[in-house]
Amino acid sequence: MMKTRYFYEDHLRDHYFAYELLKRKLRTSYVKAQIKSISTRELRYIYRSIHQKRPQSGQIQIVTTIPICRESFLYLALFVSIFQSTSLADTQSQLDVSAIIFAWDTFCQIFPDHIRDKRPFGKIRPANFNEAWVIIQSLRKGLVELQFCTTCRHNYLIVHNCQFTSVCQVCELDKARKASLNSISTLLKYPKRTISGLLIAE
Repeated sequence: MMKTRYFYEDHLRDHYFAYELLKRKLRTSYVKAQIKSISTRELRYIYRSIHQKRPQSGQIQIVTTIPICRESFLYLALFVSIFQSTSLADTQSQLDVSAIIFAWDTFCQIFPDHIRDKRPFGKIRPANFNEAWVIIQSLRKGLVELQFCTTCRHNYLIVHNCQFTSVCQVCELDKARKASLNSISTLLKYPKRTISGLLIAE
């Protein structure tokens, strides 16, 4: 009797999480990898019942392609920070589904107009729940790291093997901003010299 009750409770929990993940349009392949007790056919049926369309298909998201600019790292770091502050599990060994859902819902409340299921995506990432899932999975696998910068005292995200160097993007953006301001300041201070220089270059 006790074993039957636990089995029934596990079954209910699995279906609850499957519903919550599919409601946020997570790929059925990701859900199946996490919840093995529910068949792929049933997961697809649940997805169609919720969204009135077939589940998303196509190429799986690769974590290194998610950040498209330095600003993207700021948003990604915020999302991962929310997740880590919420999760009660060891993020290196297991996936805290409740924490991912909470982090994503909180992120969407902060940036309510950024969600994109299809391209083109903006600089605010993750752009959808599938990207959020990939980021946290990559965090668990060590492909992504959240570190603390002692210079600016902000959390910053590293995505290994991506096109951007593994440095604090907050500091890098601050350096770029200061360089841009200095350039503008020079133009305003010596406009004639700048114009003359441009004419000579031409």
